[in-house]
Amino acid sequence: MVQEPDDPRVRARQDALRGARRQVIIDAARRVFERVGLEGASIRMIAAEAGCTTGAIYPWFAGKEEVYAAILAESLDCLAAFLARRIARESDALAKARAGVEAFYRYYQKNPDELWLGLYLFRASGVQPVGLKPELNRDLNARLALAFGHIAGAISSAGFDDPDGRAADGISHASGLLLLTYAGRMKVFRSRPDGLMLRYLETALPGRPSK
Repeated sequence: MVQEPDDPRVRARQDALRGARRQVIIDAARRVFERVGLEGASIRMIAAEAGCTTGAIYPWFAGKEEVYAAILAESLDCLAAFLARRIARESDALAKARAGVEAFYRYYQKNPDELWLGLYLFRASGVQPVGLKPELNRDLNARLALAFGHIAGAISSAGFDDPDGRAADGISHASGLLLLTYAGRMKVFRSRPDGLMLRYLETALPGRPSK
Protein backbone atom coordinates (compact mmCIF):
# COMPACT_ATOMS: atom_id res chain seq x y z
CA MET A 1 0.00 0.00 0.00
CA VAL A 2 1.31 3.44 -0.95
CA GLN A 3 1.36 5.76 2.03
CA GLU A 4 0.02 9.25 1.51
CA PRO A 5 2.60 12.01 2.14
CA ASP A 6 2.22 14.05 5.35
CA ASP A 7 3.07 17.36 3.71
CA PRO A 8 -0.24 18.99 2.64
CA ARG A 9 1.54 20.83 -0.19
CA VAL A 10 2.76 17.53 -1.62
CA ARG A 11 -0.73 16.03 -1.30
CA ALA A 12 -2.22 19.07 -3.03
CA ARG A 13 0.21 18.73 -5.93
CA GLN A 14 -0.49 15.02 -6.24
CA ASP A 15 -4.25 15.62 -6.15
CA ALA A 16 -3.90 18.26 -8.86
CA LEU A 17 -1.86 15.87 -11.00
CA ARG A 18 -4.41 13.09 -10.57
CA GLY A 19 -7.21 15.51 -11.43
CA ALA A 20 -5.37 16.61 -14.57
CA ARG A 21 -4.88 13.01 -15.69
CA ARG A 22 -8.56 12.28 -15.14
CA GLN A 23 -9.53 15.38 -17.11
CA VAL A 24 -7.34 14.32 -20.05
CA ILE A 25 -9.31 11.07 -20.18
CA ILE A 26 -12.65 12.89 -19.96
CA ASP A 27 -11.72 15.37 -22.69
CA ALA A 28 -10.54 12.56 -24.99
CA ALA A 29 -13.69 10.55 -24.31
CA ARG A 30 -15.86 13.56 -25.11
CA ARG A 31 -14.29 13.76 -28.59
CA VAL A 32 -14.80 10.04 -29.13
CA PHE A 33 -18.44 10.15 -28.03
CA GLU A 34 -19.07 13.14 -30.27
CA ARG A 35 -17.80 11.12 -33.23
CA VAL A 36 -19.32 7.68 -32.63
CA GLY A 37 -21.79 7.97 -29.74
CA LEU A 38 -21.95 5.89 -26.58
CA GLU A 39 -22.66 2.56 -28.22
CA GLY A 40 -19.94 2.95 -30.85
CA ALA A 41 -17.22 3.95 -28.39
CA SER A 42 -14.83 1.69 -26.50
CA ILE A 43 -12.25 2.09 -23.77
CA ARG A 44 -9.57 1.23 -26.35
CA MET A 45 -10.72 4.11 -28.57
CA ILE A 46 -10.75 6.51 -25.62
CA ALA A 47 -7.26 5.43 -24.57
CA ALA A 48 -5.93 5.96 -28.09
CA GLU A 49 -7.47 9.44 -28.19
CA ALA A 50 -5.98 10.27 -24.78
CA GLY A 51 -2.57 8.91 -25.72
CA CYS A 52 -2.48 6.36 -22.92
CA THR A 53 -3.08 2.67 -22.32
CA THR A 54 -6.43 1.19 -21.38
CA GLY A 55 -4.87 0.28 -18.03
CA ALA A 56 -4.41 3.97 -17.29
CA ILE A 57 -8.15 4.53 -17.55
CA TYR A 58 -9.43 1.78 -15.26
CA PRO A 59 -8.18 3.32 -12.00
CA TRP A 60 -10.59 6.16 -12.72
CA PHE A 61 -13.46 4.51 -14.58
CA ALA A 62 -14.75 0.93 -14.64
CA GLY A 63 -15.97 1.28 -18.22
CA LYS A 64 -17.03 3.66 -20.97
CA GLU A 65 -20.43 4.16 -19.33
CA GLU A 66 -18.80 5.69 -16.26
CA VAL A 67 -16.71 8.00 -18.44
CA TYR A 68 -19.83 9.05 -20.32
CA ALA A 69 -21.71 9.67 -17.08
CA ALA A 70 -18.84 11.85 -15.81
CA ILE A 71 -18.98 13.96 -18.98
CA LEU A 72 -22.74 14.37 -18.83
CA ALA A 73 -22.63 15.12 -15.10
CA GLU A 74 -20.09 17.87 -15.76
CA SER A 75 -22.32 19.26 -18.51
CA LEU A 76 -25.45 19.23 -16.33
CA ASP A 77 -23.61 20.96 -13.49
CA CYS A 78 -22.51 23.69 -15.90
CA LEU A 79 -26.08 24.01 -17.17
CA ALA A 80 -27.47 24.37 -13.64
CA ALA A 81 -24.89 27.03 -12.76
CA PHE A 82 -25.62 28.91 -15.99
CA LEU A 83 -29.37 28.87 -15.32
CA ALA A 84 -28.88 30.10 -11.75
CA ARG A 85 -26.68 32.99 -12.89
CA ARG A 86 -29.03 34.11 -15.66
CA ILE A 87 -32.06 33.99 -13.35
CA ALA A 88 -30.29 35.76 -10.49
CA ARG A 89 -29.22 38.73 -12.59
CA GLU A 90 -32.86 39.69 -13.27
CA SER A 91 -34.66 41.79 -10.66
CA ASP A 92 -38.25 41.32 -11.85
CA ALA A 93 -40.07 38.05 -11.11
CA LEU A 94 -41.53 37.74 -14.61
CA ALA A 95 -38.12 38.43 -16.16
CA LYS A 96 -36.61 35.72 -13.96
CA ALA A 97 -39.22 33.21 -15.11
CA ARG A 98 -38.57 33.95 -18.77
CA ALA A 99 -34.82 34.07 -18.22
CA GLY A 100 -34.83 30.53 -16.85
CA VAL A 101 -36.38 29.04 -19.98
CA GLU A 102 -34.39 31.24 -22.32
CA ALA A 103 -31.15 30.36 -20.51
CA PHE A 104 -31.74 26.68 -21.22
CA TYR A 105 -32.09 27.54 -24.90
CA ARG A 106 -29.02 29.82 -24.89
CA TYR A 107 -26.82 27.31 -23.09
CA TYR A 108 -27.35 24.59 -25.66
CA GLN A 109 -27.28 27.10 -28.49
CA LYS A 110 -23.71 27.90 -27.41
CA ASN A 111 -22.85 24.27 -26.59
CA PRO A 112 -24.52 22.10 -29.25
CA ASP A 113 -22.17 19.17 -28.70
CA GLU A 114 -23.44 18.86 -25.14
CA LEU A 115 -26.99 18.59 -26.42
CA TRP A 116 -25.97 15.83 -28.82
CA LEU A 117 -24.10 13.99 -26.10
CA GLY A 118 -27.21 13.94 -23.96
CA LEU A 119 -29.30 12.62 -26.82
CA TYR A 120 -26.83 9.78 -27.44
CA LEU A 121 -28.41 8.16 -24.40
CA PHE A 122 -31.44 7.32 -26.52
CA ARG A 123 -31.88 4.88 -29.36
CA ALA A 124 -33.39 6.15 -32.59
CA SER A 125 -36.15 3.55 -32.25
CA GLY A 126 -37.30 4.52 -28.78
CA VAL A 127 -36.85 6.64 -25.67
CA GLN A 128 -35.29 4.13 -23.32
CA PRO A 129 -31.85 5.15 -22.04
CA VAL A 130 -29.19 2.61 -22.94
CA GLY A 131 -25.77 1.72 -21.67
CA LEU A 132 -25.93 3.34 -18.22
CA LYS A 133 -26.33 1.51 -14.95
CA PRO A 134 -29.29 2.46 -12.74
CA GLU A 135 -27.07 4.23 -10.18
CA LEU A 136 -25.50 6.35 -12.91
CA ASN A 137 -28.92 7.23 -14.29
CA ARG A 138 -30.10 8.21 -10.81
CA ASP A 139 -27.16 10.55 -10.32
CA LEU A 140 -27.64 12.17 -13.73
CA ASN A 141 -31.38 12.53 -13.16
CA ALA A 142 -30.68 14.26 -9.84
CA ARG A 143 -28.38 16.74 -11.56
CA LEU A 144 -30.95 17.36 -14.28
CA ALA A 145 -33.63 17.83 -11.63
CA LEU A 146 -31.48 20.53 -10.01
CA ALA A 147 -31.25 22.42 -13.31
CA PHE A 148 -34.98 21.91 -13.91
CA GLY A 149 -35.70 23.18 -10.40
CA HIS A 150 -34.09 26.54 -11.14
CA ILE A 151 -36.52 27.08 -14.02
CA ALA A 152 -39.62 25.78 -12.25
CA GLY A 153 -38.77 27.76 -9.11
CA ALA A 154 -38.50 31.00 -11.05
CA ILE A 155 -41.81 30.33 -12.78
CA SER A 156 -43.48 29.56 -9.45
CA SER A 157 -42.08 32.72 -7.84
CA ALA A 158 -43.58 34.76 -10.70
CA GLY A 159 -47.04 33.52 -9.68
CA PHE A 160 -47.79 31.11 -12.52
CA ASP A 161 -49.73 27.93 -11.94
CA ASP A 162 -48.28 24.48 -12.77
CA PRO A 163 -44.63 25.63 -12.71
CA ASP A 164 -43.32 22.12 -13.37
CA GLY A 165 -45.54 21.72 -16.42
CA ARG A 166 -44.64 25.15 -17.74
CA ALA A 167 -40.93 24.49 -17.21
CA ALA A 168 -41.16 21.13 -19.00
CA ASP A 169 -43.08 22.75 -21.85
CA GLY A 170 -40.45 25.48 -22.14
CA ILE A 171 -37.60 23.00 -22.20
CA SER A 172 -39.39 20.93 -24.83
CA HIS A 173 -39.99 23.99 -26.98
CA ALA A 174 -36.37 25.13 -26.68
CA SER A 175 -35.08 21.65 -27.48
CA GLY A 176 -37.30 21.43 -30.54
CA LEU A 177 -36.05 24.75 -31.87
CA LEU A 178 -32.45 23.70 -31.33
CA LEU A 179 -32.91 20.36 -33.06
CA LEU A 180 -34.63 21.95 -36.06
CA THR A 181 -31.90 24.58 -36.26
CA TYR A 182 -29.02 22.10 -36.14
CA ALA A 183 -30.77 19.87 -38.65
CA GLY A 184 -30.97 22.82 -41.06
CA ARG A 185 -34.75 22.74 -41.14
CA MET A 186 -35.55 26.20 -39.75
CA LYS A 187 -35.01 27.79 -43.15
CA VAL A 188 -38.04 25.84 -44.40
CA PHE A 189 -40.22 27.85 -42.00
CA ARG A 190 -38.56 31.13 -42.97
CA SER A 191 -38.27 32.06 -39.31
CA ARG A 192 -35.42 32.86 -36.99
CA PRO A 193 -35.19 30.52 -33.98
CA ASP A 194 -34.28 33.33 -31.58
CA GLY A 195 -37.41 35.24 -32.59
CA LEU A 196 -39.57 32.15 -32.17
CA MET A 197 -38.09 31.54 -28.74
CA LEU A 198 -38.87 35.07 -27.58
CA ARG A 199 -42.38 34.88 -29.01
CA TYR A 200 -42.94 31.62 -27.16
CA LEU A 201 -41.83 33.17 -23.86
CA GLU A 202 -44.24 36.09 -24.28
CA THR A 203 -47.11 33.68 -24.95
CA ALA A 204 -46.30 30.92 -22.45
CA LEU A 205 -45.30 33.32 -19.66
CA PRO A 206 -47.48 36.41 -20.29
CA GLY A 207 -47.15 39.65 -18.40
CA ARG A 208 -50.08 38.85 -16.15
CA PRO A 209 -50.02 35.28 -14.78
CA SER A 210 -53.34 33.45 -15.00
CA LYS A 211 -54.16 31.15 -12.10
